[in-house]
Amino acid sequence: MAQAIKQSSIPATMRALAIAAYGKPSTYGIATVPTPQITQPDEVLIKVHATSVNPIDIVLASGALKMATKDTFPFILGYDAAGTIVAVGSGVHDLKVGNEVFTRAPNHLRGTIAEYCISSASATARKPASMTFVDAASIPLVGLTVLQAIRRADAELDGGLKGKTVFVPGGLSGTGSVAVQLLRNVFGAKKVITTLSPGKMERAKELWKDGEGEVVYLDYTKDDVNSAIGPKTVDFMLDTMASAMESLPLIRHGGVIVTISKTPSGDELKAKFKSAPWIMVALLNLVDGVNRWRASRHGVKYSYMWMNADGKGLEDLGTWVEEGKIKPLVGNIAQLEDMEAVKEGFEEVQKGKGGIGKFVIKAL
Repeated sequence: MAQAIKQSSIPATMRALAIAAYGKPSTYGIATVPTPQITQPDEVLIKVHATSVNPIDIVLASGALKMATKDTFPFILGYDAAGTIVAVGSGVHDLKVGNEVFTRAPNHLRGTIAEYCISSASATARKPASMTFVDAASIPLVGLTVLQAIRRADAELDGGLKGKTVFVPGGLSGTGSVAVQLLRNVFGAKKVITTLSPGKMERAKELWKDGEGEVVYLDYTKDDVNSAIGPKTVDFMLDTMASAMESLPLIRHGGVIVTISKTPSGDELKAKFKSAPWIMVALLNLVDGVNRWRASRHGVKYSYMWMNADGKGLEDLGTWVEEGKIKPLVGNIAQLEDMEAVKEGFEEVQKGKGGIGKFVIKAL
């Protein structure tokens, strides 16, 4: 075990959302499990104040990826956390015990929906003092996913994103809300087009009434979205709704689609989950190849973005929150011990419609 600097008051056990078998949110429960220990020089132990739920948590808990993940039970859900560092590995120098931080834990350190969690120092950033733990917990996975996708498009588009027209379906989803704000207020997009249901339209207009660039709001229940946008008018599409192929006619020649919602290539899956079976890898590579070929026929560059945990990216996001360029969008909040509210929150995330903002669970 790597020698660690730590507080003396760390308990031997903790409460966590630890599942004993694959299942639906209705089967989830709280368990008392050993408090995790630092085993590598670059790790930090965090006393969790708040954590947030992402669709991938439910996918993993369902067993949908069990051929690739090879999980052992019980396992703790969650990748996002905000809290206070209570121990650091011997190789950690930029973070100290007592620092308030937020993190997206690397895949092999999954387990943030708990009173304590382990993350790597490189995947962790100091929380700005003006940001609440709840807001900070809502950001990591969605914020990094969107930021990395937008940065890819900014690099691949001729002249970058400044002054360009962008299409982001689902503007009040967890990823969509961050994307609209980043594209307008950080990357200088001239126009951001988004789709919303009627019940969310006014909320979105109120949230985004300030900021740079124009926002075009389309009601996907009434509007023919492709006709309303028009052919070959979009420079970049951030595909948040697995609708990239249907939207290809909208993208200009030389444009870019980055999807965060369709399936990854098999090679990308294998890079994240070493035990992924070859047949799954081969099939996903085939599907990805077809999607890239279809996009290329329109003169469009298509790719899937699989987010990498990155503390520097979190620092950037925290700075933009401080500067007012991003406003975290939090929806329902539940206490860890209130399992009825926790299950209801997970079920809403699973449905993927109706709710606005991230579901956050408070551990303190």
